Amino acid sequence: MRISKVLKILKKTEKWPEKLFRTVLAMITVMSFCFPAESSIRESLELHITDDIGERIVLDAAASRIVSLYAGHTENLIALGAKGAIVAIGHETGDLGLSVPVLGQRPGIEQIAALRPDVVLTRPMMARSQEPLYGALKAMGIRVIAFDPPTWDEFPEYIETLRKIVGGEVPKDLTIVMAEPDDETGRKLSVFLVTNGRTMATCTEDSWAAHILKLAGFRNAAIGAIPVAQGSVVAGFGAERLLASGDDIDVILLQQGAMNTTKAMDFKRDPRFASLRAVREGMVFDVPEADISRPSLLRFENGVVNSLREMVRVEGRFDE
Repeated sequence: MRISKVLKILKKTEKWPEKLFRTVLAMITVMSFCFPAESSIRESLELHITDDIGERIVLDAAASRIVSLYAGHTENLIALGAKGAIVAIGHETGDLGLSVPVLGQRPGIEQIAALRPDVVLTRPMMARSQEPLYGALKAMGIRVIAFDPPTWDEFPEYIETLRKIVGGEVPKDLTIVMAEPDDETGRKLSVFLVTNGRTMATCTEDSWAAHILKLAGFRNAAIGAIPVAQGSVVAGFGAERLLASGDDIDVILLQQGAMNTTKAMDFKRDPRFASLRAVREGMVFDVPEADISRPSLLRFENGVVNSLREMVRVEGRFDE
């Protein structure tokens, strides 16, 4: 089963038993299940869901035709074994083995209706900005479910709901073991993640990105950073505060995506940051926004945690 790969990847942290300062058990409730063959009839169910815009949706059977308009939902459906239920997506998702229409950010009513979906999965911000589209779909009897990207703590419930939507079965606990490797001096490496290069914003302590850093064995250099808005996973920090923390930061990561276009090369060339130790020692790296900030079971399977470790390890900052 694909889920088992997640456990194997995360348990690789046990390579550093002598450097294991603490082990944190983060219990993610997942379900072990199998999908029936496409030709078989799915088991009937009645599922009541309240999505993140407060809409109450009732499903009388597991969804077998899903239009997934947010890449995170798509990746999690694939990780849960429901690739065959996806009939269209909103964005290109890379090499995920999907041969379905890509509808873009603003799909048409006819495009979606022609696919005869049981469910359209989207995000609240998309539902609000395209209210006429989603209102028309609902009027046609097409169920629209809007979920925000979940925080780390919200992820178990989110995954459980997705499983129910596609016909999940028996619950099973997956234990994620987090180890904390250090550098050659026995000190945990301090990492600052830039989520917006214009404002030098970073991630909140409860964000998905902060937990990925922790899983990779790093210490978040921005502990205590205040969210820019209630419920936001983006925290204000600023260039001045970053400069003041310069000698305490070992590694700077710049996430690359819609939220930030400032690249590591640009950061290293910025004269404001020339005095930072991470800049002087060449420890400034680009990291895909989707890898570090997108709540995705699939990215665990693809080794994002180990990739972060390896990026630092090749520079000789810590050894296995």
